[in-house]
Amino acid sequence: MVLAIATSIDALAAGLGLSLLKISITLTATLIGVITFGLSFIGVFIGHRIGNKFSHKIELVGGLILIFIGSKILFQHLTA
Repeated sequence: MVLAIATSIDALAAGLGLSLLKISITLTATLIGVITFGLSFIGVFIGHRIGNKFSHKIELVGGLILIFIGSKILFQHLTA
């Protein structure tokens, strides 16, 4: 549940940020896709190796990090 909320806040912040910038959405979406794929691949590889030891704690930390990043970006754009 925490990861779902954190991901939603992160997506909201990213969408708001992209709408405020006047940049090419095609290039931006392509870069986001490539970087997301690469980092996800690395995350799955690392997670497979050490995930069983720390699974519950890592999910909580990851969710809190996403909530923090998304909230920070959202507040920066709303106050700018």
